[in-house]
Amino acid sequence: MSIYANQLSKRILLVIGLFFVGQAGAAEHINVAATTEFADIHPGEPGILAITIEIDADWHTYWPGVSDSGYGLDLDIHASPAITLEDPIWPTPTRYLQPGSILDFIYEDTIVVLVPFMVNDDAHPGEVFNFDIELDALVCEEVCIPETSSAVASIEVIDSQTTPTPSASSKAIRKAFDARPIPFDAQADHVRVQWIADRAAIMFREATKIEFFPATTCTQLAEPITSTTIDTNRLIIKFASTEDKVLAGRIRSHEPGGPIDYDIHITPADSPQKRRTTP
Repeated sequence: MSIYANQLSKRILLVIGLFFVGQAGAAEHINVAATTEFADIHPGEPGILAITIEIDADWHTYWPGVSDSGYGLDLDIHASPAITLEDPIWPTPTRYLQPGSILDFIYEDTIVVLVPFMVNDDAHPGEVFNFDIELDALVCEEVCIPETSSAVASIEVIDSQTTPTPSASSKAIRKAFDARPIPFDAQADHVRVQWIADRAAIMFREATKIEFFPATTCTQLAEPITSTTIDTNRLIIKFASTEDKVLAGRIRSHEPGGPIDYDIHITPADSPQKRRTTP
């Protein structure tokens, strides 16, 4: 069976499964809570919204990238026009290979999603801004159930002479933010990227293992299982196309000092001096 037919079969099975469990309902196996790093904030300053997602024991859900058998978490955040939200910072998922060569990237237990934001310069002390959060998720054990969960967080604007008050989770939020994924730099000395026809080879000098978690913007992989992990310092990612290739997602380099996560979105044009045109 071709890779395209195999992936289509997996998705047909998923749709059939969802038909029997019904439409999304109130959360029973997933719970959402939210808070900000500080309880209050000065006009014109940045902040961090932390969204904690708790998943029942023995259940899992899917990261918002590519998986074979489930769709990713979807966050919908409504805030005042005086708040500018950045893209959510999702934690790195876990690779989950099931019988039948079904490869998913999942979350279990508890995860924290960070959303940086900025308060407008013209916000007035005394104003309180809410963050209304709704999460759509597919949670799975022996069956998969679409669920929704919601949460609300707020932050008050204070004058520039007042010191912001840390929230109860302030230190944990800052620690998680400081450990966020690094933007991948194809020109960095410790990495090497080669583009070879229908594939890309990526090497981290100190890595003992590499994992790749493809985003929805990544060119379709021809061999997802072998293209997403290897126990050496060089991973070969094979694409289903040779044209307009994009390597996008999250890469984890396991190194002697611990894993390092990178957000990656590159094309052959991003590393011209390392590009090879022949195998």
